[in-house]
Amino acid sequence: ATRLRDLCKKNGGIYVKAGQHICVQPVSPAPFQTILRTLMDSAGVRPFEEDRATFYEDLGVDIEDAFASIDPTPVASASLAQVYKATTHGGETVAVKIQQRPVARFLAIDLATIDAYYSLLSFLIPGLRFQWLANETRRHMAEELDFREEAKNAERARALMAKDFDDSTELHVPRVHDTLSGARVLTQEWCDGVRIDDKEGLRQRGVDRRELATLVNRIFGRMTFVHGFVHCDPHPGNLLVDSNGRVVLLDHGVYRSLDDDTRRTWCKLWRGLIANDDAEMRAAVADLGVDPELTTFFRIVLALVPARVVEDVHGTSTSALSSFGKREVMRDVLGVKVERQTELFETLPRDLLMILKANNLLRYVNEQL
Repeated sequence: ATRLRDLCKKNGGIYVKAGQHICVQPVSPAPFQTILRTLMDSAGVRPFEEDRATFYEDLGVDIEDAFASIDPTPVASASLAQVYKATTHGGETVAVKIQQRPVARFLAIDLATIDAYYSLLSFLIPGLRFQWLANETRRHMAEELDFREEAKNAERARALMAKDFDDSTELHVPRVHDTLSGARVLTQEWCDGVRIDDKEGLRQRGVDRRELATLVNRIFGRMTFVHGFVHCDPHPGNLLVDSNGRVVLLDHGVYRSLDDDTRRTWCKLWRGLIANDDAEMRAAVADLGVDPELTTFFRIVLALVPARVVEDVHGTSTSALSSFGKREVMRDVLGVKVERQTELFETLPRDLLMILKANNLLRYVNEQL
């Protein structure tokens, strides 16, 4: 796990994202979940001089002139950018997110590597087709490289969610400073808080973790099933909890939109899963354009537990998969032919692939809480 963490940090970009994804999988061994967790907000620091040059190229002004003061030591280093704490000339404390300079060039190499790797897998294991994943990776990485799109997403999300949640006590989306932002620079209001998986930090703030988990699920439930505009990267580094106990939602680079019909079908799918109604699940799966015979496998993908384990723990306080549960999951997954597993993801509507990823991250957040 340590070697993999170091490899991800050294290569950066897509490798960091892969490490983040591995650490939140309930079926990952415990050391991988623990050690790779540092990749959530500490992906390796690079020189301030590089970011200073990027800032000037994007906004046409020296970073020291744009702000009254800026700390050259980053407060966070993620897969594609670093974040600095600064003060505007108006006296407001802000977070300045600056993209890595070589990220676009290295990203092309990384994506070519992924394509080659998936092609090799398909050759070695006939029926194992991952082109759908390569295509989705290209799509969302391209979106994340334009911080102007992230600014638009943040403003839209704030406007939509303001109808449902109190900004001062429940949910806050940091305001963007448009005049200090560009394609590779994003300046937002500074928000203090602890990561949502920082149990000691939450305890010191007197936060009830069960109530917090309920709030997080309400937030993403409204996004998914009501507004159809969904934040697709809710890993713990992007979810802060401030001194008021409210959730601060960061990193709005990747969103997916779901139309009315898709949301309605998605609702039916989850209702069938929760009620253990196989007929409703099969009908919903078919409405999504997926073979209904894949319903049992889809159940595992959605909840990461086979039906029998769902029934066994239904109504109990079990918060994580037991070793027995994990073995059951793997046994059931392995019982589905590779070609059929691939078929599910190939035929599923594209935007739902990222929703599934977000669901996986939220499952991890719930486990931690």
